[in-house]
Amino acid sequence: MGLRILATADIHLGRKSSAVPRDWEALSTKHTWDRIVGAAIRNSADVLVLAGDIVDKDNSFYEAIGPLQSGFYKLQQAGIEVYLTAGNHDHGVLPQIAANSEYWNVHLLGQGGEWEIQRHSKNGMQCQFVGWSFSGQFVSEDPLLFLEGSQLDPDIPAIGVLHGYVDDPEGKYAPLALSNLAGQQVDAWVLGHIHTPQGLKQQSPYIAYVGSPHALSPSEPGVHGAVLMEIQGKEQLRTRNIPLSPVRYADLQIDVSAAKNEAEFRDIVLSALLSSARDKIPEMQEVYCLVYDIYLQGENAGANSMDAWKQGLIDDYEQELENGTLLCVRKVDNEVKPVVSNLRDLAKDPSPAGKLAETILAIQNGDTTPFLEDLIRDWEQKLKRLNGAGTYQDLNKEGRLSEPAESREYILRECHRLLAELLSQQEG
Repeated sequence: MGLRILATADIHLGRKSSAVPRDWEALSTKHTWDRIVGAAIRNSADVLVLAGDIVDKDNSFYEAIGPLQSGFYKLQQAGIEVYLTAGNHDHGVLPQIAANSEYWNVHLLGQGGEWEIQRHSKNGMQCQFVGWSFSGQFVSEDPLLFLEGSQLDPDIPAIGVLHGYVDDPEGKYAPLALSNLAGQQVDAWVLGHIHTPQGLKQQSPYIAYVGSPHALSPSEPGVHGAVLMEIQGKEQLRTRNIPLSPVRYADLQIDVSAAKNEAEFRDIVLSALLSSARDKIPEMQEVYCLVYDIYLQGENAGANSMDAWKQGLIDDYEQELENGTLLCVRKVDNEVKPVVSNLRDLAKDPSPAGKLAETILAIQNGDTTPFLEDLIRDWEQKLKRLNGAGTYQDLNKEGRLSEPAESREYILRECHRLLAELLSQQEG
């Protein structure tokens, strides 16, 4: 019989999901911690691995210690050991909580930024857990540079537990090189820090951001949970995802080109929304709330009217799905382009509408104009200023504003919007 390991990270005890219509207590991460413990017990796990940022910040100590200790006790009663590391959020508080733990089954790896290896044995199966913890909020060197692989037994499966940022060499959150991870005598790396699950390498070794088990914001769409790993021996690893999050965020693009009026707009949007939501029901056994960001697309003569038509969907719409999940909409972005039949003729006009039409055609054809070059230059300067502002310093790459390469798409969208406004004013 092999070893069963349930792996997760980034629980952020002390937080709740944002952008949900109701203040359910069940949307707190402490309840997801209970789900993690229950999943470990139900799936007969031998080990629970937690790869950092288990607690949100130091000021969540008192909020986190009770639920954590209760979970540790239940896991101990079930014979499940816990191997965990500290991340950039809980570098100060997690060692303190671990030090206050009375449970033999809890092992904090790599305190003080020093690599640590602990051997685990159960049912005749041996495994090594090698881990490193943040000693402060920021770490600018790749911790793998200080891992002495010679300390690992090459004949026993090794599981690495680490919190950090892969392939961001200038980063300050333990920048990791994927090549360094793959080059160690480790059979699987359980990584924390990125909240959206990402498989970086499927085998020899397996390397993955297991993701946050609790979706905390709309920037974290998709299924969130834990990974169940089954190890039979060296290079014998199987994985299975276990959904756990009480909230799910999703994006949906809807083509509303065919909508001739508000009634048809509603029919098209609600049909697409319900179809998408119902397709997800098999993955949402314990999801309380499904939150959508909708992007209206296509070409329509009533593009500007849709700004008013969409508002009720954001303010008032809620619907309970067949499985009990509440469906709601957080935002609706109107990206619909107005229908302009004489765009090329209009581009010859020296009016503001003509200048916008000329710019739209230049972007669509991959060309440029002096006016477009000025717009892109201004965009890039402002983008650089904003991304360099202190407000954005703690955001990772996924949270930063768009890169300059996307400027033409944003300018195109805005030109379409302004042109539709000008033409509607002329018609009025």
